[in-house]
Amino acid sequence: MTTLSRQQTAHALRHFNICGSLWAIYGPNATAAGAIFSGLALHMGLTEAQIAFLVSLSSLAGAWQLFSFYVTRGVRSKARFMMVFGALEITFASAVVLVYYLPPAWRFPLTAVLLIGAYVLGNTNSPLFANWFSNVLPEDTRASFLGRRWFIITLVSMVYLYAASRWLDFMGKTHEAFMTVFFVGWITGIMGYGMLMLTPHPELAEAERRGFARSLLAPFRNRAFVRLSVYQFTRTMSYMLAGAFYGVYMIKYLELSYSQIAIYTNITLFMMVVGYLAVGNLAQRYGSKPILQLLIVPALAVPALFALTTGDNYRLLLPIASFINGLCIAGLDIAVSTLLYKTLPGGEENSVYFANWNSIISAAAAFGPFVGGLLKTYLPATMVVAGVELSNLRVIFALATAVSLIPLVLSAFLQEGEAISPIYVLGQFRGNLLSLAYNYGLFTMARSHELRAEALLRLGRTRSPLAVDRLLRGLNDVSHEVRAKAARALGEGRFAEAVEPLTRELLDKESDIRPEAAEALGKIGAAPAVLLEALRDEDNRVRVSAAVALGELHTPEAQEALLEALRGEFDRNLFPTLVDAASRDGDLRLLLPALEGLTKLHAPIVRLQVINGICRVLGEKNHYYRLATADELTQGRMREKMMERIRRLLSRSRYGNEEQKQALADLGVRLEAALDRDDLDTFAGLALEVAGIVRQLDLDRPIPHHAALAIQHYLAHIADDTPPDEVIVFLVTLLTALARGVAEPTPART
Repeated sequence: MTTLSRQQTAHALRHFNICGSLWAIYGPNATAAGAIFSGLALHMGLTEAQIAFLVSLSSLAGAWQLFSFYVTRGVRSKARFMMVFGALEITFASAVVLVYYLPPAWRFPLTAVLLIGAYVLGNTNSPLFANWFSNVLPEDTRASFLGRRWFIITLVSMVYLYAASRWLDFMGKTHEAFMTVFFVGWITGIMGYGMLMLTPHPELAEAERRGFARSLLAPFRNRAFVRLSVYQFTRTMSYMLAGAFYGVYMIKYLELSYSQIAIYTNITLFMMVVGYLAVGNLAQRYGSKPILQLLIVPALAVPALFALTTGDNYRLLLPIASFINGLCIAGLDIAVSTLLYKTLPGGEENSVYFANWNSIISAAAAFGPFVGGLLKTYLPATMVVAGVELSNLRVIFALATAVSLIPLVLSAFLQEGEAISPIYVLGQFRGNLLSLAYNYGLFTMARSHELRAEALLRLGRTRSPLAVDRLLRGLNDVSHEVRAKAARALGEGRFAEAVEPLTRELLDKESDIRPEAAEALGKIGAAPAVLLEALRDEDNRVRVSAAVALGELHTPEAQEALLEALRGEFDRNLFPTLVDAASRDGDLRLLLPALEGLTKLHAPIVRLQVINGICRVLGEKNHYYRLATADELTQGRMREKMMERIRRLLSRSRYGNEEQKQALADLGVRLEAALDRDDLDTFAGLALEVAGIVRQLDLDRPIPHHAALAIQHYLAHIADDTPPDEVIVFLVTLLTALARGVAEPTPART
């Protein structure tokens, strides 16, 4: 089998999307179970049972594919053949609207003839189209493309169906209004087949010519195909048993307008739009079988809700049923279609698979409404079930719910080797799912790299495993900003799946997101050996990021590496980050190298970063940070309160002799007074006296001694041009740590 080029494949897939959109406008003309066709049928005087039989007969016409695949396999110009038969199909189905002008006795049989004729013609084309589409569709993007394709088709359906329904209501449901709707569908349906004339077709290796019976039975030697077919037969049959009557029930029994029905239909279509996008990506990542098993359970609720719906409660129950129905239809369609494509052989041979598949579905779609029609005909108009009076349609909905248990059981026997358990997939639905949906949509629609980058970062912050695949693909984006934010987002989400690709980025000397990859690995808490190596990288940005990452690991190995780097050759670009990272574990061994390094730094902001690390290991990060970042007046109020507390704590010292305790109490009073006068020199001298006394005390905790040491070292090496605010804030914070240590009976807490 030869394949199309990448450009030709994209061209063909784009045309398939356009064809599908045009046929979505034509669809209501030929969908016997739909609200528009059902409305026309009732307008022409057909009964509910006759409509159900039309649904059944039109579905049964799909069995023609058992023969059409064989008849059409020798067709040379497939596009031209499909154009002719497709135009006839569209014309037959749309001509139903003209039956109204015939005598009433002729309307049902002629409607049946036209509709069945249209379906026979359509099913003649179907194996050719399915074979064409399956051999163009790339395997590695199959589920996600199907999701996008059905998203587009469903969106078009949603807009058109609402517009057509509004038109019918506006025109008073006259026959002229139906004529307009069917004429529009006729034109767009033919245009859809016209697009196929412009669509590239792959040159397929000719399949082995076999007899009809041997060809027809070939798919049934494929066990996976057989199991999937049995499952789909039961699911379609149970769905159509009730689905054939949804439109009739809303029109005739609930007496809803077409606009009201369109609203509920559009809820279903909207959820299908959402479902096609979301489930396509989920199936691509986790496999189709677990998605199918998860969605078939809520699908049971749809006929059950219709069974409970009355004229009093439809405003509550119909939106819920529409919501669930749309999501389940989309998800199950994607899952089943992807499973089907996985079982098919490539090339011309797979047309017989599609023929059998569509015939089986057609038989089920015919059998369900046929049984429903019989039940509607022979059941009493009303029945009492469990003490509740139900119409016969509501009884049929209840029976459909019970029958839907059969495909639920059969789903466990479907084959998909690479799929995982539905419980695991369900476990991925955690984190902020609303934010996930919003930012995923924002990323998809955004055109600027700035918006795409921000959307990725917020996706990571949702902490949802469902975001991982999108974020990993972001590492290969054309934009540096998007790549960098994708790496950061993977770290924000703590996604273990990202360790390997982030490690590759960090080790790749040509990568421009090595710093972001290093920091992300630290947040995830992985790859310590790689981060230790990166701490010695020639790129300063990578060294800084590696230090930040090691600080996030909180392991003895990482802490020792940071302390070793601090004690090594002084690097003014790296040093502040090393102090900040090493201080996160509260290791007091950091104190002396940090104080010594502080004497070599002059930039105020950089010095504050180092001081922040020193205060953190002394347990005073909160106090220092609040003081250092406050405005002038706020800082003044905070200093006043902190000095009052320092004075009280020093007066309650639990250590030292009476003379030392009294000295500390007196110094506390004098410290408070000196700071109140802004007498910095006196304040610093008194702080040194306090530190000297505390260094002499026999303490059972290390922090007061280290705080005293920090005061002494800092004031011994302070430069003349050091900003007063730095001196005051640092000393007040150190005195707080010291005073709490000598006065409180338990270790200080922040």
